Amino acid sequence: MRVLVLGAGVIGTTAAYFLTRDGHDVTVIERQAGAGLETSFANGGIVSAYTAKPWASPTVPKTLLKNLFREDAPYLFRLRPDLQQWAWALKFLSNCRAEPFARGQKVSRRLGAYSFAQLKAVREAEGIEYDARAEGMIELYQDAESLAAADAFARRLPDDGRHPQVLDMKSTIEVEPALEDQRDTYAGSLFFSQEETGDAHKFTKNLAAATVGHGADFRYGETLTRLIRDGRRITGVETDKATYEAEAVVVSLGSFGPRFLRRVGVKMPIYPMKGYSVTVPTAGHNGAPTHGIHDIPRRIVLSRLGDRLRCAGTAELTGYNPAITPGRVDAILRDTMRLFPNAGDPSQAERWMGFRPMTPDCVPIIGKTDLDGLYLDTGHGSTGWTWSCGSGRLIADIVAGREPEIDMTGLEPARF
Repeated sequence: MRVLVLGAGVIGTTAAYFLTRDGHDVTVIERQAGAGLETSFANGGIVSAYTAKPWASPTVPKTLLKNLFREDAPYLFRLRPDLQQWAWALKFLSNCRAEPFARGQKVSRRLGAYSFAQLKAVREAEGIEYDARAEGMIELYQDAESLAAADAFARRLPDDGRHPQVLDMKSTIEVEPALEDQRDTYAGSLFFSQEETGDAHKFTKNLAAATVGHGADFRYGETLTRLIRDGRRITGVETDKATYEAEAVVVSLGSFGPRFLRRVGVKMPIYPMKGYSVTVPTAGHNGAPTHGIHDIPRRIVLSRLGDRLRCAGTAELTGYNPAITPGRVDAILRDTMRLFPNAGDPSQAERWMGFRPMTPDCVPIIGKTDLDGLYLDTGHGSTGWTWSCGSGRLIADIVAGREPEIDMTGLEPARF
């Protein structure tokens, strides 16, 4: 089958890989000069196989009110005269209740475990290097009450083999000596030994090369102009350089998907949630952690990626403005050096921002649309790296008409 994949981030690239391995004739169209150069480029690096959960939680409204006037707040809503933004925000807040959060968490766990297994299979099959580490992840808590509550929450996982260890700070530092300076800052941690870290951009770039080796064609530097529609069927796409015909089109355009799909009457409740990261070089220093770190009070995550330390966080609802707000990204750098003062040289830090494509319920959209030949694999929010390989396998199965290996409830486009 002739298949077009729109977008070469980690989501589009993994979809293209599985489609190509299934024997389809696959072409990937990407406006950037290479794979993984937008949202996948400098994310937090945590592969949250068992700890991913929706951002739309019952604690969010209180957090928003508490930090309403703080420029460095973990969540910042900059409301604009934009009906799409207001509609999305209202739907998001409606999901910040116990029942929809529990549904979303169930979907997150199901997809996370499946995707983690697919990731391991892909890297073994292709020999892909991406600064992967399997030391686990440490969640830091500032007080005993929040630590106990988080432990109780984590123990609701149905498989007790995935339950975290509860550690006081003495034991936490024994696991991760780089946290020595935080002995009196936090009450303790949850240690998830099964979690991994890795560079999503390296993975995407190397997987794209492997996919080309299996026969796919990646067309970089081409801007999509329109989908070609014949009645109820999508038959191809047009770019600024060429026209492509196809029997199936998979859309993985992240935050920019809704604008493109609206032209053929497909509406997706996806809105960009701006996030920031800093990357600090660690060469010549010995204070960087080897484990993934999640600072719960500050809502930041850190990953050791070879000779770099990546720290990412914040959620800013501000439309499609690509400007980096210095105060917000500098706050992440300060937190990085506060946690690990001997990790590296902050004067050489690289600052970055990306648009996370968020759905109101914070789980992706994977499946067939009402238009024949048009499929969606998008809306992964902050968890695209975690869910990418599972999503790629699922959309490949759906395009081929096979029954997916996991329950698709809560992922299908029809839920919106």
